[in-house]
Amino acid sequence: MDTADFELVGIGNALVDIFAQKEATLALPEASKGRHIPVEQLAALVQQLHEPVLCAGGGAANTVKLAAQLGLNTAFIGSVGDDGWGAAFARELETAGAKPLLVRTDRATGACVILKAEGAEPSRIFASPSAALELGPEHIQAELVRQTRLIMLDGYILGRTALVEHVLRLAEQYGTFIAIDAGSREMVQAHAPLLETYCRTKPLILFLNEDEAQVFCTYLDPRMGLLHPDDLDEADRFRPLQNLTKQDIFPIIAVKLGDRGGRVFANGETYIAPTQKIVPFDTTGAGDAFAAGFIAAWLRNRSLSDCAELGNQLAREIIRIPGTRIETRKLAHFKRSLNRPV
Repeated sequence: MDTADFELVGIGNALVDIFAQKEATLALPEASKGRHIPVEQLAALVQQLHEPVLCAGGGAANTVKLAAQLGLNTAFIGSVGDDGWGAAFARELETAGAKPLLVRTDRATGACVILKAEGAEPSRIFASPSAALELGPEHIQAELVRQTRLIMLDGYILGRTALVEHVLRLAEQYGTFIAIDAGSREMVQAHAPLLETYCRTKPLILFLNEDEAQVFCTYLDPRMGLLHPDDLDEADRFRPLQNLTKQDIFPIIAVKLGDRGGRVFANGETYIAPTQKIVPFDTTGAGDAFAAGFIAAWLRNRSLSDCAELGNQLAREIIRIPGTRIETRKLAHFKRSLNRPV
């Protein structure tokens, strides 16, 4: 893999996201814990879908694609199969302006099927990471980390300790900033001590959704687990996060609150960024879009409030559409705004 100077590099699971409407006649597989199914079952499910929309996905890849379209020099490191889906994944990154630094393996490219249901019923998600799990520390070059301002880690790789620790050692050696999106409630439950350590010792931006933030707050202050969230106002519910940021410039912790916008905690202060409520078509990828806007603005030396505002704007565009491809015209508007002098 060749290297260049990058503002943002994402490292994570390379998955093809496949969006479709959930039909009543669709035969759905039984999902194992974590909604994972064997790749053969997932391929059979895809064959049943009517007019699916395919996108290069995985949280870090989504963030990198959107950041590239905002004008950042970005790349993504992940592992794919030597197959059609792997080739499509690489093409979409290139089309977005992000450099694909992909490891090719003998396993099938990983994929995630998102079935949008009618009405208020939540989407059904089935995933098979497959080749994505082949990414290891040997695939991360020291020179790449040295030439990168910020590395974004997908929370779903936190359990791959050798990979994550290798990246963090190199980042510390070369003064590279780190961002982590926790990924899920289960990831926070499993790795809360690790996240706390990173918050206290690394130049870290941590992204959490509301559910993940509540789990992390309860870990940081177990008394929170004795209270019902409705018994506390929003400021008190997230007080442990605010306290965690008092020690230094980092960590910066951004909490994504859906149609209520976001809260950012840094230097012991709280920055509130409300958003305009709309009726979503599908919320898949909204958190990744928020992270893309936030990081892009932060790397352009914008205020934390402005970072959260751009994150909100991108997330609002993502939830209007199936998939994660925002109209070029709208992205051009955000890009012009971002690149205006401060």
